[in-house]
Amino acid sequence: MQLWALTYFALVLAAAEPRTETFQTGDWKGRANFNSEGAFTDCTVLLADPEGTTIGFVMTHGGNLGMIVANSALNMKPGTKKPVIIHMDGLDSFAAMSDVVAETGVLVPLEIDGALVRNIEQDKEFRVTVREKELNLQLSDTREALKTLKTCVETHRGKKRIEL
Repeated sequence: MQLWALTYFALVLAAAEPRTETFQTGDWKGRANFNSEGAFTDCTVLLADPEGTTIGFVMTHGGNLGMIVANSALNMKPGTKKPVIIHMDGLDSFAAMSDVVAETGVLVPLEIDGALVRNIEQDKEFRVTVREKELNLQLSDTREALKTLKTCVETHRGKKRIEL
């Protein structure tokens, strides 16, 4: 899961360094990520919330999907795992073991074709509980963001970045 942590930090650092691998869909900002050898690893897309919570999605070159949830009120040890519960009206609560990718953020594995993702795509409000902290999230344009994320992966899969 170090790849997820590196992806998260790379995206945060990339905000100050625009490249051709970046994209924007509505308020969502994303990019393609590459390892130190220049090989494509994944794409990420983030939506910053004025209330202090950032939510995002990461999709690997193999098609795995994860949701990033970060909030400055969280204080965790990177490299560990934390239980997460996602509550959405009309669905059973979704429990998962997340990877702590930063002191303030976790990565939650998702089923790309699961009911939770289908409802998130419909911009339904939901709550995420991490370390007894409940975060209320309302997304917009999520379907487009996830579609663009998938296109990013399909476009970059198998490619290498060439530094000029």
